[in-house]
Amino acid sequence: MDAKQFLVSVVTVIFKVVVAAIILMYVYRYAVTAYDYGFRIFGEPAMDAEPGRDVEIIVKDEYSVADIALLLEEKGLIRDAKLFELQEKLSGLKEGIAPGTYKLNTAMTIEEMLMIMAADTATAETEES
Repeated sequence: MDAKQFLVSVVTVIFKVVVAAIILMYVYRYAVTAYDYGFRIFGEPAMDAEPGRDVEIIVKDEYSVADIALLLEEKGLIRDAKLFELQEKLSGLKEGIAPGTYKLNTAMTIEEMLMIMAADTATAETEES
């Protein structure tokens, strides 16, 4: 093996090591991000500690879950609209979110807000009145 072949071999090995290191770095970064997001799905804290502040929102019939999530994010009730959408899908609400006017608090978790705005609950409360 002459010097030229040796140099090519060394450069090839260095290139492969660098590429492997970059791939590992990205895999680690995305794994940490995925773990953090997964943890937040089930353990996202409220925006504020008790007593928080009350915020009134109006959910219209034509609003999608994405629209409601953006509204809650704009009003400072949640941190991440996409996380709200995912939690709504995983919540198991049969009827989804009912249209209406809701008084929510920044000390509530997403799960608590969903239970208040649930169409199942809203229908039951209307029937009791």
